[in-house]
Amino acid sequence: MHYHCTALVTVLSLLLYWVLTALVGRARGKYKISAPAITGNVDFERVFRVQQNTVESLVMHLPALWLFAIYVSDCWAA
Repeated sequence: MHYHCTALVTVLSLLLYWVLTALVGRARGKYKISAPAITGNVDFERVFRVQQNTVESLVMHLPALWLFAIYVSDCWAA
């Protein structure tokens, strides 16, 4: 069975996460927050929180996406 649609959604989800991670790196430079610090500027903390919330959601989203695609439908999962 082919899962092209689900694979595309997976790649797009990971691309979104990569972009958010890059934005955190940019925010670190802009607000002068050295790693591994995660506090110090409210605007940086907002950007960082978005990235963290996304990774927390991906942990549930990707397995659920693939299980639905395998057992129900690739197109409906995507």
